[in-house]
Amino acid sequence: MSNFPADPTSGNQYWLRSGLLTLLEKGSGLVFALGTSVLLYRLLSQQRLGTWELFLIVTYFLEMGRSGLIQNGLIRFLAANRQDATQYPAITTASLALNFGFSILSNLVLWLLVGWISRSYQAPELAIVLPVYFLTNFVMAWFYHCNFVQQANFEFRGIFWSTFFFRGALFGWVLLCWFAHWPVQLWQLAAALLVGATVGAVVTWRFARPYLRHATTLDWAWIKKLLAFGKYVFGTNLSTIFYKNIDKLILGRLLDPAAIAIYGVAGRITQMVETPSFSIAAVVFPQSAARMERDGTAWVKWLYERSVGAILAIILPFILLVLVFAEPVVWLFAGDKYLQSVNLLRLTAFFGLFMPFAVQFGTILDSTGRPATNFAYTLFTALLNLVLCYVFIHQIGLYGAAFATLTGYAVSFVCMQRLLRRDFDIRWWAAFGYVLEFYRLGFNLIKKRLKRTRVQPELHSTRSDFK
Repeated sequence: MSNFPADPTSGNQYWLRSGLLTLLEKGSGLVFALGTSVLLYRLLSQQRLGTWELFLIVTYFLEMGRSGLIQNGLIRFLAANRQDATQYPAITTASLALNFGFSILSNLVLWLLVGWISRSYQAPELAIVLPVYFLTNFVMAWFYHCNFVQQANFEFRGIFWSTFFFRGALFGWVLLCWFAHWPVQLWQLAAALLVGATVGAVVTWRFARPYLRHATTLDWAWIKKLLAFGKYVFGTNLSTIFYKNIDKLILGRLLDPAAIAIYGVAGRITQMVETPSFSIAAVVFPQSAARMERDGTAWVKWLYERSVGAILAIILPFILLVLVFAEPVVWLFAGDKYLQSVNLLRLTAFFGLFMPFAVQFGTILDSTGRPATNFAYTLFTALLNLVLCYVFIHQIGLYGAAFATLTGYAVSFVCMQRLLRRDFDIRWWAAFGYVLEFYRLGFNLIKKRLKRTRVQPELHSTRSDFK
């Protein structure tokens, strides 16, 4: 038996604490990313900004590939073996080996493709900034290993602080350039990411130490198990990133990097919708993996409908706000030269309606041991979006990318919900009932807070009179 504490997921405290920390992690990363973008839209030309967007897309492919190959398998197996003093260190060691192996292999692939990517997208500076990421890629192996181990043990503090420093370093450098009136070089931005990753890796290690148990030898059986599980999630993540970025990739290929910058304004603002989706998914996954073993599919149905309802309760006001005030939002975010993104934003805002259903679909399938099915659906969506984007962009141009992605999301939504209804008796419309429930809970909480605030002064007044 291990010396870990008892299961911390019982009761509401787990959901409140872990949900808040995960939301803070995603939220701080989003704030830094949006803040960086706001400054870069004013500091860089559209061509150079499009090049930087391409860099972020390529490196995000690598980050999500690593996450898919390792994260869900590690969390699922560690969650089931937390109290096993023999299997636990064997799993963590196998996962760490896979993590560094992924960095080596992905750096090799990136080195072979960097010239082709730079020429294909008319972005010669990519050949300078991408090699800087080779070092960052190795640092991220340890960074993510510590974060994944913490998540498997229902600990989220180190994940928040490591992300805070990782994302904050880039924002800090751009902010310094803004105030100092220094010209921004793309290689400096890549170097700032490296510095942030290094600091974040040290910080997350300090929080992860109580949970880091490693074996002295490598257990190849666990490597095979992790690969067998992770290969589908790896494919799912890459397919997800592909269908979420295929519109920008085809725009850059058929038009130029400046088109990516213009379209990216709408995409960056819409990214705010994803924060609650992935925050709640990070909390739901380890809980679902553990509870599925005990309570079966009935609990999965309740979890899916409730978690989607929670996300919708957060994002619906945001979508309404964007639809009504799209022009001032774009002006505040990117300035006058990107006002042509206003109507694009109104279209991309509707992506947020489909995102909660899609994210939690993948979470439920992966956590219940069906990553191959999740991969098949995500790959289908990616290929569908590829065809739609190519056709629509050729016919309509810039707006074709938004129409194509929206159409792909809608078709994928119908297919996913049919499977969930058949296998888990999940009804997508039930999630909207939980939206009203969350609003009622929030309203009652505010009423209690206000009532408490009114009562406190009266108590103080009574005590003063008594004295």
